[in-house]
Amino acid sequence: ELLAALRVPGTADAFLNDVTIGPDGAAYFTNSNDPQLFRVARGAHGWEVTLWADASGTITREEGFNLGGIVLTADRSAFVVAQGSAGRMWRFDVRTGAVRELATGTDLVNADGLVRQGNRLTVVRNFSKAVATLRVSADGRSLVALDQQATAADRVLTTAATLRGRVLYVDSKFDEAVASGPYEVVTDPTR
Repeated sequence: ELLAALRVPGTADAFLNDVTIGPDGAAYFTNSNDPQLFRVARGAHGWEVTLWADASGTITREEGFNLGGIVLTADRSAFVVAQGSAGRMWRFDVRTGAVRELATGTDLVNADGLVRQGNRLTVVRNFSKAVATLRVSADGRSLVALDQQATAADRVLTTAATLRGRVLYVDSKFDEAVASGPYEVVTDPTR
């Protein structure tokens, strides 16, 4: 059942990419064209979308995909967000929307989907064909690189999610001029 059809306010070229649920129950979306986060929630007049955070003064818009993956920190105080084109990670404070860069200590160019399991952060690096693993503090203020693993050469994994404790990776078919099946979700990124 369609609940609502919403237009993103303010910009004609928004490319909503990834989503996570915030501590307030609203959905927060990244914009892959600009350093912005949008919030979707029920308001006084039904479902509404608002520009929640605009980090244009802090994050430089790069060529290619900008903000992609987004996860809520363990203590629910911030969102950790990937900027794939630049290989950078950012922390958005849930209360204020304030943003600051996070040092990663590793190459994260093409960072796309993010999965947080406790203090473990999995970063899917689409066209780099790799998955990075980092340790993330409970408040999202620090990241420590743990591992980089090559993914299957014949796949371009773009995002991931957990189901019953297992990480599931989406094969985007972005390496095909015209995508053709089978479309797959895989549990082992190396195959």
